[in-house]
This record gives sequence, C-alpha cells and structure tokens, in this order.
Amino acid sequence: MHHLHLRPVLVIVAAKEEQGREIKLRAMAFPLRFLSTLSLCLSAAVLLHQATVTSGCFSMEREALLDFKAGIHDPHNRLSSWIGQDCCAWEGVICRATTGHVVELDLRNTGTFDRALRGERMNSSLLALSHLKHLDLSLNDFSGIRIPEFAGSFKKLRYLNLSSTRFMGGIPAGLGNLSSLYVLDLSYALYVDDYGDGYPVDDLDWLSHLSSLKHLDLSGLNLTRVPDWFSSVNMLPALQVLNMSFGGLDSIPVSVVHANFTSSLTVLDLSFNSFNSTLPKWLGNVSGLTSLGLSSCDFRGAIPDAIGDLSALTSLNLGNNFLLEGIVPRSMANLRRLEELDLSVNQLSGTLTGWLEQLTNLIVLNLSYNLFNGSVPASIGKFANLTGLYLGGNSLGGVISQVHLGNLTRLRVLDLYANSITVSIGQSWIPPFQLRLIYLSSCRLGPRFPEWLRFQTQTQELTMHDCKIAASLPNWFWNFSSSTVTLINLSNNRIGGRLPSSLSFARLEELYLNSNIFEGPLPATLPSTLDTLYLSDNSFTGQLPVWPHVSLALLSDNMLDGGISSSICRWTYLQHLILSTNNLFGEIPSCLGESLQNLSILGLANNHFSGAIPNTIGFLIHLQLLQLKNNSFSGELPSSLQNCTNLQFLDLAQNNFVGGIPLWMGENLPQLAVLRLRSNMFSGGIPRQLAQLGRLQILDLGNNNFSGSIPHSFGNFSTMVSTSDDGEFIYDLFDISMKGQDLFFIKNLDLLKSLDLSNNRLTGEIPEGIGDLAGLQNLNLPSTVATSASATDGTNEISTDLPARSLAKSRPPPQSPASPTLRHIGTSGLRPYKRNARECSRVPLLPADTHQRRASAAHLLFVAAAPLAAAPFRRSYSASPARPVLNVVPPTSSSGYPLSSSKERSIRGHHNRVSQD
Repeated sequence: MHHLHLRPVLVIVAAKEEQGREIKLRAMAFPLRFLSTLSLCLSAAVLLHQATVTSGCFSMEREALLDFKAGIHDPHNRLSSWIGQDCCAWEGVICRATTGHVVELDLRNTGTFDRALRGERMNSSLLALSHLKHLDLSLNDFSGIRIPEFAGSFKKLRYLNLSSTRFMGGIPAGLGNLSSLYVLDLSYALYVDDYGDGYPVDDLDWLSHLSSLKHLDLSGLNLTRVPDWFSSVNMLPALQVLNMSFGGLDSIPVSVVHANFTSSLTVLDLSFNSFNSTLPKWLGNVSGLTSLGLSSCDFRGAIPDAIGDLSALTSLNLGNNFLLEGIVPRSMANLRRLEELDLSVNQLSGTLTGWLEQLTNLIVLNLSYNLFNGSVPASIGKFANLTGLYLGGNSLGGVISQVHLGNLTRLRVLDLYANSITVSIGQSWIPPFQLRLIYLSSCRLGPRFPEWLRFQTQTQELTMHDCKIAASLPNWFWNFSSSTVTLINLSNNRIGGRLPSSLSFARLEELYLNSNIFEGPLPATLPSTLDTLYLSDNSFTGQLPVWPHVSLALLSDNMLDGGISSSICRWTYLQHLILSTNNLFGEIPSCLGESLQNLSILGLANNHFSGAIPNTIGFLIHLQLLQLKNNSFSGELPSSLQNCTNLQFLDLAQNNFVGGIPLWMGENLPQLAVLRLRSNMFSGGIPRQLAQLGRLQILDLGNNNFSGSIPHSFGNFSTMVSTSDDGEFIYDLFDISMKGQDLFFIKNLDLLKSLDLSNNRLTGEIPEGIGDLAGLQNLNLPSTVATSASATDGTNEISTDLPARSLAKSRPPPQSPASPTLRHIGTSGLRPYKRNARECSRVPLLPADTHQRRASAAHLLFVAAAPLAAAPFRRSYSASPARPVLNVVPPTSSSGYPLSSSKERSIRGHHNRVSQD
C-alpha cells in the first residue's frame, strides 16, 4: 500500500528534477554564448594587432623611427641595424616586452666625436612614440637645427638627455610640460662658437612645472640672461642633483627664507660662475649634501662655521676662488666622511692642526696655493686611503719624514712644491707606495740625492727644482721609471757629472737639467719621444748634436764650440733653438731657413758667428723672435726678412751690419714690439715708416752712423703714448740696453717703453710729438752737447730744448740699486700658459707665479712674446647620473718659456683621481 502511495510522489519529484536541469542548462547557455562572442572579439583584436604589429614592432612607431633616421647623417653607419620589420631589435631601441611599444631610444655617442650622428632635421612624426619614457641623444651633433618644440609633448617621458648636442637656438619652454620627468640633462646642449659664446637661455620659469624632477644638469649653458635662477630651481621639491656649473651666473642669494630642496638635495655643483659674494648661509641647512662644488666662483671672505653642519659630505670643492681668506673653521673636523677636499688657490691661512687630523677618510687633499704655515701634522700618516696629497705653494715648514709617509700605501701624488719643508728620509728607506707624480721643488732634499726614489718604478713626472742637491746623479737614476716617466726637472741645483751618451727613457717628453754644473759632451742620442730639452747654464762642451725629434732646445750659457753644420737642417721638428752665450762660430747654414720652417725662436746671441744673414731666412714665416746680438755678423739686412711677418722681437745689436734701415721694416713687420739695431755700422736716414709699427715699445738705434733729422712721425708711436700697464704680450725675460748698459727684465713688456737714438750723427730739433710719449720710461736722444755743438765726433747734434709739453710726461726708468746680471734673475714673474683642451677639462688658470711646480727655466737669455689666449674650458664626457668627480687639477706649465702658436704644449696637471693599480 505504501508503495502505491509513493509512486505519484516519485513521479512529481522526478518531474521537478528534470525541470531544474533544464533551468540549469538554460542558465549555463548564457555564459557559453558570451564566451563565444568574447572569443570572436579577441580573435578580431588579434587580427587587428597583427595588422599593426609585425614581429613585435608597431608599424606606426617603426615609420616614425625611420623618418627620424632620414633626418640624420650617420657617417659611421651606427644605425645600420635599422632595417627589417622588427624595430625592437634595432640598435638603441628598447620596447616593452608585454606591449611591444617603444619605451626607450638611446642613441648616446659612446665613441669619438667623429662618430657623432649629425642632425639635419627632426620631424614631429617622432611623437608617434607616445609610450616613450627614456630619450638619450647626448654627445651627438645637432648644430644645424634647434631643439624641437614638440620635445615637450612626450607626456610619459621620465629621462631626457640632450647633453653636448650643440643644438642651435635656445631651450623651448615647452619642456615644462614633461611633468613625469625624473632626469633632465641639458648640459652643453647648445652650440658654442669658437670664442666660447653660446646661445643664451632667456628664462627658466618652465622648470617650476617639473615637480617630479630629481636630477637637473644645466652646466655649460649661457644663463647670463636668466633673471632669477634660484627661484626657478627652488620650486623643485624632489630635486636631488643640481649642476649649473659653467653657466655665467653672476648672483646667488646669501640668505633665503626657505629652500624647498634642503631635505632632498644631495649633489650641488655651481662651479665656474661669477657670484662675487660671500658663501651663502643657507648652505648649512642642506644637511643631506654629499657633494658640494663651488670652485672658481669668486667667493670671498671666510669659510662659515656652518660648513661643519654638512656632516654627510664626501666631496667638498671650494678651490680657485682666490679670495676666500682667514683660518679654516674647526667645525671642518665634523666632516669625517670627506673623501675629497679642495681648498686650493685661495688666501686661507693658519695651521693645519685642529681640523685636519679628524678627516681620516680622505682620498684626495688639495690645499695648494694658500697661505698656510706651520708644520704638516704627523697625523696625516693615518690617512690610509690617501692617493693625492697637494700642499704646494704655501708657507709650510718643518720636517716631513717616514712618520708622515710610512703608512700611505695608496699614495700616488706627492706635491710639496714651493714650501720650506725639509724632507728627511733615510737613504735606506723603501717606500710603501708607488708615486705617479712627484713635485718637491724648493723643498730641502739635499745635499745627497734622495736614494728612496730608486724604488719608484711607475713615476710619470718628477720635479725637484731648487732642492739644494749638490751631488752627482747615481747610476741607477738613468733607469728611473724608464718605461713610464715623461717629465724630469732637476734644474737649479748643484748636480754635476756627465750625461750618458744615450738616454734610455722610453717615454720621456721633457727634460730640464738647466742651472746645474754638468760637464762634458751632450748626449748623442735622445729618446724619440723627447720634445723639450733644457740644458742651459751648465758647463757642457763639444759640438752641437742633432736631435731630429726635439722641438724646444735651450742650450745657452755653456761652453759649446764649433760651428753649426748643415746637418742641423735634419732637425725638422725644431721650433725653439737657443744657443746664446757659447763659443760657437762660423756662418748660419743657408739650409736652416729652407728646412726648419717650424722655427719660431732663434737665439744665437753672444757667440762668434760671422758672415751675412742668409737670404733663406725669409722662409721662416713663423719666426717670432730673432736674437743675433754680440756676434760678428756683417753685410746688409736681407730683403727676404720682410717675409717674416710674425716677428715680434728683433735684436741685431753689437754686430757689423751696414747699409740703411730698409723701408719694409716699418711697412711689412707689423708685429714688431722690440727692435734693437744698436752698435752696428748702419747709416743713412731713419725712415719715417718705423712709426707705422703700431706695437713697437722698444726702439734702440743707438751707436750707429745714422744722419739727418729725427722723423716727426716718431711722435706718433701709439704704444709709447699710452701709460697703460695692461699688455697683450709677455716677455718674461729679455734684455735691453738702457743708455748703453744691458739690463734684464722679468716683466710684462708693456711696463717698459724705451726710445734710444743716442750716439749717431743726427741733426735738427727733437720733434714736438716726442714730448707726448707719456708712456716712455727710457729716452736717450742726444749726447751731452750744446744745441749749437758741431757733430765732429760722431755724436748727435740735436737741440736739447724740449717743447712745453715736455718729457716730464714720460715716466722715469725703473729705479734699481744695481743692474742685475743673468745669474741673478729668477722666474717669479713668469706666467702659465693654456694647454690642450682634452687635458684641461674644468681646469682653473693659476696666478702668475704658480706654474713653476713642474719646471722652471731660471736662466733664459730671453723669452719670446706670445699671446695669452685662454681657450674655453671643455666638459669631460661622463654619464650624467653618475656621481660627479671633483676636478681639483691645478694647471702648471712645464716652464716659463712661452711657445709658438704652431705647436701648443699640453698641461699635465695634478690628477686627484689616480689609478690604484
């Protein structure tokens, strides 16, 4: 019974279950249809994507890149990989793996400048790279175009580097639209002409919109027109690195109410601007600074105590400001993380104790060219990481011993130049370091030659000028660092003995042994690398060898004899040849003019040469200085001499020349500043054309047979009218006759202006215009004769009555207790000269008396005039985001001897980053 009753129930339940399954099936049918539709849509999208992207590259972006390439001249085929369909595989192009979009374009030139891409046009189609986040075109050449306005339209850009690209025009304000930018490097991005003038930037207001910016480099731009640069960068709250060096900035706020970047800034470089103020007080609030570069900014006054609040500093450069003064604050001792400290070329004084001892992490210490005194603290021996120690050019004294140096195993540069330091090191001591640069000039090392140098096998430059050494060179010295040394200066000592017949230094370029007591013959063979050789003021004997590779040879004040053979004409690199004050005789070989066409200085004074000046002298078109005084040369001046249009110093005094002064001397030698023809047998009238020599400052025609009157045009010597002491040329050491007595001067030539016509047969009156030569310091016209005296004894017959505007305007000659002799002349007034730009990156020029660190030519007979043109500093190329390196490199010239423009010498300065190997 129960089974009968249950059956209908089971049927009903079964029916309901079936109904539920149908409902579930219908419910499941919707998502299946949706998935099917979605699958069709995705398939369509894939087909559409495949129609746009080929092999992982969007065709629109590929076409944009090809259009960019079409506007580029690529002389070295750096973009040769830009072929095919997959632009993501092209050189410098990086795509996002998940989308295939171009996100990075890096075309930075990592090679030499000749491998730079040359920009000819830049089309806005590049905006098709709408996903671009990183753009680097640095170190290429876009000097034909401007930075495009559309550069500010890459909304997703985070990194933009246009450094050293030479774009024309200014910086577009549209860059302020790049609100996502983290890094902006525009250093040296604008074209700079040969005079160092770059396109000016008018304002930086657009910077305030870059609120995410962390790294900003505007170095090397012409920011002279920017009205308030500080306010613009003060609007960047996230800024960590700021470089505005070499910007022409002339103002900086000494104090500010609030600086937005005080909590974020870690690197600040404002070097090589002209602030002309005290150091800003707000710097002490930028407590996170790790690197601070304020060199060459014309800062003055004291270093504030607040400098000690920058306890995170690892690099501090206040060098080359010239006018920072006072003692170093003791708070400097708080900077215990310092690795690089440069306070060079200032007027800082006091001792090194009380602050220096705590800076034990220093790698480079540069205190050179200040007024520091006292002793070098022995605690410097605890600076275990020290690689560069620069203390030269101070007033330090005391003793430096093994206690100071014994633990400095990493030391590579030791500069104690021009101090009164006694270096007391035992002859048996073996140093724990290998020095690359050794500058010990003017320290007391002698009388024995320092034996510890024999263990220095990697030295590149050694200068021990004026070190009180009185000994012969040990035999081992001729193998001293023979494979590495490029410069040796042992001048101004009492070193004797003979030189070996052959020098074996494989890389030696400059050798200074002048002003010693060497004797014997000169070396027959020199290294082929040797370029500069100073052996003057010794006792060398014998004949002159020929060294074909030497370009500067100073051999004056020796006892060389014999003649100059025609073999000298194989000396084709020769630029300066100084043989004055020897026992040489004979004639000048005629081939000298034909073969030595690079010659710019020729000094043969005070010998026994004879004969005429060869007519081939006219081939020396680079000749700037010719001194033949005090020989037995004869004949008339060759007309070919007028081809030497660069002549600035011509001294033919005390010979037997005859004839008249040729008219071309006033017409065709426009650079002449010194003309000395005294004590010859010249005759005839004095040509009025000499007054056309617009740069003439010394004219000495005394003791000849000139007749006639003084040309009225002599009142028009423009340089002798001026009393200015500012000179364009430098004659560091030259000789001149002042009323018949040879004097020697180390000074700017413009400080001395002289006219000497005495002891001739001149008649008439002194032209009135001579009374207007207000710049004259020496005037010697008549002998002591009356106005009406007859000229029977070869003296002048000139009226001594001067016009009312008399020679009272002329300055008297410099007063001196005695006429100095050549051996009493030092070189403290010599000037440094600029060198090769590659080695002068961010290198400051030093004061006039600071160049002798490397070499000093203390007994030159004369020095030629040479323009002092300061080439613009050039930036060393390094990755922009990298930690900046302080360039504390004081430049020094190898000698006081100026060089001709045809071959400039390169400064090998003091490198504070020295190889650790």
